Amino acid sequence: MARNQELKLKRVVQNVLKEIFGEALIGEVHVARAYDEDGDQILRVRVVFDGIEDQFDASKASRVVRHMRPRLAKAGEEAFPIISYVSRDEMMDAVG
Repeated sequence: MARNQELKLKRVVQNVLKEIFGEALIGEVHVARAYDEDGDQILRVRVVFDGIEDQFDASKASRVVRHMRPRLAKAGEEAFPIISYVSRDEMMDAVG
């Protein structure tokens, strides 16, 4: 993915996440192209939350793709976003 396009998509993703979860909880956002098991292109989105796990509202997470897809399409991206969420603490534990 070209760096300009990657930054554009990252901004789209960040804006949607901030609208749904609020700015305070969003830490890092990573966006990368990949392929699913059928060979279709997908957009892997990893969201790292700065807040504690109790602050994460899973009911809001179910809305993210519905709000994100039209905005990604407007930005010229047709790949389906696959989103994973992890707290900063969980990520640090996994890294060691």
